[in-house]
Amino acid sequence: MKIILIAVFAVAVGLVLLAGVVYPQVNEWSYWAAGVCVLHGLLSLIVASVKMADAGRISAWCWQGISTILCVGLLLTYFLKQEGGWLLAAAVLAGFTLLVTLVLSMVLKPDSATGR
Repeated sequence: MKIILIAVFAVAVGLVLLAGVVYPQVNEWSYWAAGVCVLHGLLSLIVASVKMADAGRISAWCWQGISTILCVGLLLTYFLKQEGGWLLAAAVLAGFTLLVTLVLSMVLKPDSATGR
């Protein structure tokens, strides 16, 4: 699963960097968006490494995917409109995602039937 996660987030990083090359007006955004994708990719790898229930792992990955898309969109809005509130919203969402990942990895115990 870790290889799939690395591949998915590597493709996401590649796409946002490609968007920065194709559209020079969002060049700086592409670097920030790539950083957001790398951060969420690392959080996904942490979830893959921690012993937790499968349902919790899947829900954490789903939230991290949604958070990645929302953070990248908020950053794009920030760079196009140059209003600081969008950057703050992206930072708060990324922090909330970090908190959710931490809580899910600490609270949800592995399935007793599988013994993981």
